[in-house]
Amino acid sequence: MTIKPYVTSFVLQWKIGLRYRLAVLAGLVAQMWFGAISLMAYAAVYHHAPGVDAPMTLRQAMTYTWIQQSLFTLLPLGCLPAIGEAAKSGAIVYDLLRPVDLWNWWLSASLARLLGNAIPRAVLLAAVAGPLAALVGLNGWSLAPPASLWAAMLALCSFILGAFISASIVMWWNIVTARTLSPLGTYAVGTPLAVLLSGMLLPLPLYPDWARELLLFQPFAGISDIPIRLYLGMAIPGGVLTALGIQCFWLAALTLVGRFWMHRTISRMEVQGA
Repeated sequence: MTIKPYVTSFVLQWKIGLRYRLAVLAGLVAQMWFGAISLMAYAAVYHHAPGVDAPMTLRQAMTYTWIQQSLFTLLPLGCLPAIGEAAKSGAIVYDLLRPVDLWNWWLSASLARLLGNAIPRAVLLAAVAGPLAALVGLNGWSLAPPASLWAAMLALCSFILGAFISASIVMWWNIVTARTLSPLGTYAVGTPLAVLLSGMLLPLPLYPDWARELLLFQPFAGISDIPIRLYLGMAIPGGVLTALGIQCFWLAALTLVGRFWMHRTISRMEVQGA
């Protein structure tokens, strides 16, 4: 099996994502605004309850928030827009006729869109929230460096796994879109799920004890929560191998079940018209 078609799909979608530079800047301003509001809320809570034994320090919570905001567009908020448009227009039949593995074809495009949107914002926000914030005297509110070189390497590996998990969840939204012929349902369901369960709304380590471990073992935690914990050097139940094992499990499960579901969906699909 040649990988050239999938590389081509990835590169084309990547270039499309990089075209919208104004959207990147607008998104950067929005994420910095929401990040700043969250940081002020955390600062107020921590300063008014200094005796509480929180699972995260204030600096860790702030760094967690900055990284989450920088990776907002890495979340699987819905289907790939091109597939949503193709489903509504009927052009999805062209993808069905391509002599390629449809899962890999859509996966490469989905991964490219996620990374093409996330990486420029992440780099810009890291520069603003990190060294620039420290230069203007906001060192206590700035993005902290990784806990160690080993933590940085583990976090990088975990972020890569997280990107593939996110793309695999987008693949599920793509299949739903192919079945329903509308992308609206995937955004209505995917956006609140991703924002709540990934730790974007509230860091998962700050949830109550009874929910904390349950939230760790669901797929959305593998997108950004686990990588950020490794970046910060935080203790994870079961250790580093368990954390990476959770990510690998969900990546394999989403892929295997998703492929089976896609095959059933495509085999039952009917295309009408001339």
